[in-house]
Amino acid sequence: MIDVRIAGLGTATPPLRVPQEESYEAYVDMLPLSEKARSLLQRVFVSNNSIGFRHFGMESLADVLRSSQDELIARYQKYAVRTAVEAANRALAAAGLAPEDLDGIVVNSCTGYLCPGLTSYVSEALGLRAEIRPYDLQGMGCGGAVPNLETAYNYLQAHPGHDVLSIAVEICSATMFHGESPDLLISNALFGDGAAAAVLTNRPGQEGPCVKGFASGLYPQDRQHLYYRTEQSRLRNVLSVEVPVVGARRAQEVIGRLLDESGIAQRDVDHWILHPGGQKVIDALQEALALPDEAVQASRKILYEYGNMSSASVLFVLDEVLGSGLA
Repeated sequence: MIDVRIAGLGTATPPLRVPQEESYEAYVDMLPLSEKARSLLQRVFVSNNSIGFRHFGMESLADVLRSSQDELIARYQKYAVRTAVEAANRALAAAGLAPEDLDGIVVNSCTGYLCPGLTSYVSEALGLRAEIRPYDLQGMGCGGAVPNLETAYNYLQAHPGHDVLSIAVEICSATMFHGESPDLLISNALFGDGAAAAVLTNRPGQEGPCVKGFASGLYPQDRQHLYYRTEQSRLRNVLSVEVPVVGARRAQEVIGRLLDESGIAQRDVDHWILHPGGQKVIDALQEALALPDEAVQASRKILYEYGNMSSASVLFVLDEVLGSGLA
């Protein structure tokens, strides 16, 4: 097997940064809500201090009232491309590469749909070569960054001396759906927007974390707990209260298999890069894996600063661990 390393990481968010309390005040001011809904929102926005801020791909919070699918897709395209390019440029700078040095690009997203995909728009904005290998991954949800990295890894196994740009980008605010169902209220208090990029390389002599292997699990029987359905011609998030428990159980299975296949004991793992899907998600993962508080510190920090940015979040955690000197 050819060694593959992460030569550079970069993250970016849309410029609109909103404290949770301000989001709550805007939400209740702009939308007609029952007292029961207001009470739940107050608990998840304000009383629960696990999230302090989120970033949104909007000009102002008033844009949450714009609900036509045409406007939402236009906003998704604008901010997904802009944020992905910003993260990509930071990753390239960290790797010491120029855009024309890249041989492949992989982009994953689940919060909007474009055809041609985001690789076309991001490649154009970055000025990538026409012969670049583009790969768009769609509909992979919060776990999308991992198959993204695996796609880049597999490409590099077949192409020595190459560099691949992997980007996870989500504009979750383009899928906000208003209603008084608890899962909608919680979703609208939880998700934020962001992009993360990684440059993967197999060129000899490069530094950075070495990618050793992957494992995955496909569980269609659990799909009903977290998915987008189409309602009123728009994406509408469905979020079950069982997500933390189910997610932790499945993560434990997949992580156990990966460690077994790699010949690594869990006690020998120095750092845990866990998806900050929400306070209860992190709590469930910590309990299932029997981790000390410091093992999930980076995940909790990213959740507080950005909320749940779906697939981009885990790379924010990796960047935090590497940048903080913990690794």
